[in-house]
Amino acid sequence: MAKLIFTVILLVSYSLTAAQELNNLEIKQTRSIQEQLISNPEKAYSEALEISKSKNELLRFHGNYYVANYYYNKSELIYSKKLLLQLIDSIEKSNLPKSSKAYQDLLGMCINKLFYIHKNLGEYDRALFYLNKYKTSVPDNHFNEQYGAIKVAMGDYVDGIALLKRGLQTTPHLKLGVGEKKTMNNKLFADKYNSIGDAYQAYYLQSKKTIFLDSANYYFNAAAALMLKDNFYPEYTNALLRMRLAKSAALKGNYTQSLSLYKERKKYPVIKDNLRTQQLFDLGMGDCFYHLKQSDSAIFYCKKYVENYEITKVSKENLLMAYNIMTQCYNEKKDTKNAYRYANKSLELIQSIEGIKSKSLNFLHNYDLSIIKKESNQIIASKNYFKMSLLGISIILLLVSIGFYYYYKLQKEKQIRFLKIIENLKESKTTDTHNLHSNSTEELPKQLIDEELIEKIAIGLKKLEQKEAFLNPNFKLAFVAKKVNTNTAYLSQYFNQTIQKTFSEYTQELRVQYVLQKLNDAPYFRKYTLQAIAEEVGYKDAKTFVRVFKKQTGISPNYYIEKLENTN
Repeated sequence: MAKLIFTVILLVSYSLTAAQELNNLEIKQTRSIQEQLISNPEKAYSEALEISKSKNELLRFHGNYYVANYYYNKSELIYSKKLLLQLIDSIEKSNLPKSSKAYQDLLGMCINKLFYIHKNLGEYDRALFYLNKYKTSVPDNHFNEQYGAIKVAMGDYVDGIALLKRGLQTTPHLKLGVGEKKTMNNKLFADKYNSIGDAYQAYYLQSKKTIFLDSANYYFNAAAALMLKDNFYPEYTNALLRMRLAKSAALKGNYTQSLSLYKERKKYPVIKDNLRTQQLFDLGMGDCFYHLKQSDSAIFYCKKYVENYEITKVSKENLLMAYNIMTQCYNEKKDTKNAYRYANKSLELIQSIEGIKSKSLNFLHNYDLSIIKKESNQIIASKNYFKMSLLGISIILLLVSIGFYYYYKLQKEKQIRFLKIIENLKESKTTDTHNLHSNSTEELPKQLIDEELIEKIAIGLKKLEQKEAFLNPNFKLAFVAKKVNTNTAYLSQYFNQTIQKTFSEYTQELRVQYVLQKLNDAPYFRKYTLQAIAEEVGYKDAKTFVRVFKKQTGISPNYYIEKLENTN
């Protein structure tokens, strides 16, 4: 009998383990899809869609991941992001043990792709948010690579390139497993070489040292050599190499050579299958034609870039470059209407970009933000559509004066509130920062619950506050009642009668206090979008969070963050 029980236990254990791993046939399926996403994307999509309906949960997850990957490669980033977020939610709710390799690998793959979606969209704070949130699921070499990519995008080239190189050095030269091909392993390293090359081109823009362009070309050639070694996707590999070398030539000021390389796109029709690659060729050619004084051709290619941007939404910096080229070209052609139009578009886009990152912009060529502003404003001024009379100017000056007075008054009130918050935060360091329960000795209404229950609820709430359970979106009255072992009726009475505030007010105070303290103590938290901050403290949208924050503090989150930045 004992032997039979032991056998059953072994069989159950084996079944559970097998459910957490793919068999050899399934592994070969996923490896094949991974390769075909590059060489035959439509076939890859069809096969990924098929296994996404599998009864095997783990195989189904892999299918969903490769479907999202397909849309990523098709430049449908928003839809790809939606699929990935749904998949991450499913993985986290699955029966897969969180410590298992299958769970960690799947989650790591999803976060890696989600990171690059936000990076490509210019949403660096969101990219970092997911990277930090799931850091334990991201291998160290991937973390270094992704963190380095953000640093490069924000203008910190020295540390960024160092991290990219560290990611390259710490990536193991994997032994080929079931269904794996050497070419896919080579592609992994080729992508890393190209990332370092791109970083060196960006570094050149800041330093103007041509040695960095030589370094960039070295890594580009090394990446291409790896791919061509096994004749893997040679047409597209050669096309990308020429595009990158053309950019380096343009950065050196050799626009004739650069244009010659860009024109070689005709040899590689496969470019048409990748919209983002088409965009880079179009913008590069527009840049060359502009500097070679061929305005009509420059406008033609920049317009092609803008048309495709409406589909890809990548990238705002390059879109600004296209707008600026068209502004200058139309101005040279004396087409003041279109020059004015694109100058305005440039200024509007600059405001959007400045909201994303303020330290630096990674342009394709030497387009300085301040120069674009100056040139755009000059063109708008020269248009001179509106001539104001002296009376009109006087009225405007009067309105401005009145507006300034009220603005100054409002700012002074905000400053007082800000200083009061900082003072309270300092005081809270020496007291119980979570004690939001009233200790007032004023006469309270007659209570309907006994003292023992009051004490029990108070202790339970204190424990939840210490665990920061209020950050959970599910922190509702019923949730809390269950946690403190009472019912919602008694808990509601406790808030209304004992501490004299509603449960909603209590929750809002805890969350806003948490945000105030974290923004004060952690400078990196100030880089998050309001949506990211809202989600961290349990709100679904930024609008609700901003309303609650203003209600609690009398100032907006943006004002508070700005004052902290200026104070520190």
